[in-house]
Amino acid sequence: MEEQTNTSSSLEHTDAASDTYSATKNSDTASILPSSQSTNFYQQYLDQQCEVIPGAQSGLLLMPIGDEGVYQPVAGWPSSPTFITELIELVEQVIVGKTALVTALEGQSSDSELFAVALPIFSGERLIAVVAISAQVKYQEQLTKMMKLMQLASVGVELLDVKASLIDTDSNRERLEGGVDLLASVMSEPDYASAAMRLVTELAVSFNCDRVCLGSYRKKRSRLEHLSHSTQFGKRMNLVRSIEEVMDEAIDQKSAIAFPEVNLVPGTITQAHQKLSQLQGDSCVLSIPLFVNSDIKGALCLERNPDRPFSSDEIALCESMAALVVPALEDKRLNDRPLIKKIIDAGKQQLSRLLGVGYLGRKLFVIIVAIVVVFFSLAEGQYRLSADARLDSYIQRVVAAPYDSYIYSAVHRAGDVVSKDQLLVQLDDRDLHLEKLKWLSEKAKLKRQYQEALAIHDRAKINIINAQQDQVDAQLKLVDSQLQRAELLAPFDGLIVGGDLSQRLGGAVEKGEVLFEVSPLHFYRINLLVKESRIADLKIGQNGTLHLSALPEKPFPFVVTKITPLTESKDGATYFTVEASLQGKSDQLQPGMEGIGKIHIDNRKLISIWTRELNEWFRLKVWSWWA
Repeated sequence: MEEQTNTSSSLEHTDAASDTYSATKNSDTASILPSSQSTNFYQQYLDQQCEVIPGAQSGLLLMPIGDEGVYQPVAGWPSSPTFITELIELVEQVIVGKTALVTALEGQSSDSELFAVALPIFSGERLIAVVAISAQVKYQEQLTKMMKLMQLASVGVELLDVKASLIDTDSNRERLEGGVDLLASVMSEPDYASAAMRLVTELAVSFNCDRVCLGSYRKKRSRLEHLSHSTQFGKRMNLVRSIEEVMDEAIDQKSAIAFPEVNLVPGTITQAHQKLSQLQGDSCVLSIPLFVNSDIKGALCLERNPDRPFSSDEIALCESMAALVVPALEDKRLNDRPLIKKIIDAGKQQLSRLLGVGYLGRKLFVIIVAIVVVFFSLAEGQYRLSADARLDSYIQRVVAAPYDSYIYSAVHRAGDVVSKDQLLVQLDDRDLHLEKLKWLSEKAKLKRQYQEALAIHDRAKINIINAQQDQVDAQLKLVDSQLQRAELLAPFDGLIVGGDLSQRLGGAVEKGEVLFEVSPLHFYRINLLVKESRIADLKIGQNGTLHLSALPEKPFPFVVTKITPLTESKDGATYFTVEASLQGKSDQLQPGMEGIGKIHIDNRKLISIWTRELNEWFRLKVWSWWA
């Protein structure tokens, strides 16, 4: 769409050029270009082009002129070319199609025909010119030769365009080098005042100025702060006031202003510039407003001799150098402010953004934060203390080996639910049975000896045998007791929480060795680890809720029963162990489950609940510093 708009605009201007040519083609002194440009390169190029083409009648060379790229004639042949309308129309088609075109014109003779050829000239992919020539052609080969000559000659226009581009590149490079050098000089200064003086001095030397002034813009007016070749100046001098008025005039119009006028926008006011020029003996004055991120920061004012007015290139160079240096200079000024001034300025800036125009997101954020703070400062909620919790059995009974023996059979293992007097493990009792037979034989032997002693009335032997029989009876009772304990039974209905002998069948066990651990069903104790800074909030009898990792969707109520003095270190903090009893029963619970317990303390303001740790930390630090 943009290309079509530019093309339409180009065609309108081309039509206007056609009217101009039509109106002046019968004049003997008429010329396509002003007399000052009739001998330029383009005119010479077109003259030579038409002279080498046999039968050439007229020719036009059109190029885009100005920032809008409007195609206008820059050369014509002869001084009053014919067939202007036809050539212009053909050029319009070439501009649109960007390809060479040939068309027949009216006015052929008996032995030849009149043709118009329009050729686009490109530099890379950019259309830089269109040349159109009309000529009398007798045969086809002559027309082909004509087009080849036009193509070969178009190289000169391309070379001139490349040369102009190189000149622009060199000019831009020189501007950039000058700006970088100036920036390096300014940045090398230690503070803002020195950097500003370096800026105005360097500009005065670079542009051969009598005086360069730098002013700041505060409270809607300019104030002169730095003057080249001078560190002191009176604040009430007429010259200072005139310079400040020049700066205000450039800032108000937001554009560079040169006096005498150079390429000024129509309607530009130069009253203050004219006044300063007259005050300084008709000197040349240039003022440039200084912007940083679209914010006006001040202005520059340059003065020099009346015989050396500022050119457009110098104005553009000065503007580019100022645009490059001013942001760095502004950073130095901001950094040189006292700390209290920085804080005040930052506060004012944020307040102006909050209360001024724009920054809708920030305003909404502040309003939402204010509403949230007010709400949580007035609203109350339940204060609950969170602590890591572990579910343990209320009691645990150990089933240990009664004597040294071997495992004969193991019916259950950890995780099994057992009932009272149910067999848990059977110890090997074959050695006990043999020992019992041994002692029974010994008892029968002693019984016969006793009868013999009784028959012969040997009282002493009778007493010895009686003692030996008592000893045998004790041994038999011990063996019977061991045989009875060879079967280890469950002490009550419960759950085996430890022990697995299924992999030790036939293995030896020692007296007192723990074989199983059994805990009763539905009798649990909750151990809570409470941080030492929160232990003062707890009291016996407080209620709470337990959420286990294995059963997060189901809460389990509990009551605090004991606050123990036992502590435990964990992650660099100290925790107290608090015991609680579980309320209710559930078949899903297992000893060893872990989760989070929340103890209900009381109702408090939400803001105090959420900021309690911060307040306590702050008070502790203040107390430690104050102490």
